[in-house]
Amino acid sequence: MAPAHPSTRRTRRALVSAAAATALALGTAGCTIDLRDWRPGAEPEPTPSAAPVDAAPIVAAALDALAEAPAVQVEGQLADANGQPRPTTLTVTNSGATSGTIQVDDSEVRVIAVDDHLFVSSDDSYWLSQSVYNPDTDSYADNWVRVTPTLLGVDPGAVLAPADLAEILRGIAPAEGEAEAVEEDLDGTPAYRINLEGGKIWISVEEPYRLLRMQIESLAPAEDAQVTTRAALNLTQPSTEDIEAVYDSLAATVEDDLKGSRDSTIQVQWDGDLDMSCQTGGACTVTGTVRDASTNATGATRVRMDATFSNAELGEKKCDDIATLEAGKTVELSCSVDYALAPSANPQSYEISGEGLLSTRAMTGDGLDALKTAVEEQREATLAAAEGGSSASPEASPAAGADAGD
Repeated sequence: MAPAHPSTRRTRRALVSAAAATALALGTAGCTIDLRDWRPGAEPEPTPSAAPVDAAPIVAAALDALAEAPAVQVEGQLADANGQPRPTTLTVTNSGATSGTIQVDDSEVRVIAVDDHLFVSSDDSYWLSQSVYNPDTDSYADNWVRVTPTLLGVDPGAVLAPADLAEILRGIAPAEGEAEAVEEDLDGTPAYRINLEGGKIWISVEEPYRLLRMQIESLAPAEDAQVTTRAALNLTQPSTEDIEAVYDSLAATVEDDLKGSRDSTIQVQWDGDLDMSCQTGGACTVTGTVRDASTNATGATRVRMDATFSNAELGEKKCDDIATLEAGKTVELSCSVDYALAPSANPQSYEISGEGLLSTRAMTGDGLDALKTAVEEQREATLAAAEGGSSASPEASPAAGADAGD
């Protein structure tokens, strides 16, 4: 089942004379982090090393290394809007490409992100717990669904891509002389614990310094923070083989599964009734207007109408139309069928029933092709960084990132 929502079908009956027809209208193994235990005084003070050292240069070196990493694997917990911990395992590359899972109550939510497009795949139980109301919500459990970071509770490409995460942590890191690096045992690994403004991190004692763990009260993009989350995560750098596997999985999903993907980023509905008309001879047309019924949505989505005309004698005919609906606007959908009834000296009337089903599509046509290209371009750039080539983060593909495609 899916959440109750207004009927997506519009049904009309038309009486047509003389041969007329009808129209229708990642992670680090061996440790668990629990956000519920992360409260002041909830954990004992570790025994400090004999000679604490200035934290600033250690943090700077570790974050410089993180910024240059081709990818990062995180495993631990992210908190939802109500503060409830969600077990999380994600791999995020330097392009922001993401693959992994987030556990929401009893549902495993598969997560992928490519070129600023965020998709999830989960069961009915998950979607019943979400405030999503669209004409095709009933089909979400059967498809990948494009979502907003607000719905998922995190924007992995914006906060966990190595360079972006490094920038966020730099913004809350201590300045020179402001904090000490305290040495302690972190699951058998010597580590420096360093307090930040609104959290703490653990960095390897052994050089080159590596970020091993973070507990951040409010993890959000350095700029334009629309979604924040509480995070307790272990971090490792995946191998080149693991990075290859991430891009292989993303490429297969884009190729095989996203053609029928749905879109929850904009709430859509019919704006008024469908308009149906039939001409003598059986040519029938249905037209409807779709509107954005959401609040403060951005971007665009593809909307589709599937119309069915039927009569016991004449049979059933179908047509469809698809268009791009921009946030805050409306768009018209229209399609036609033709029963091709022959002229008759004895005109006969037919009552034909019809219905129109409204649904969304996240990726179609050119948009889907652009996303395939983006995956391969980002794969090449990320692997070049992994093998010691250019460390610059791949840019998002303008074609794939602009809208849902044609």
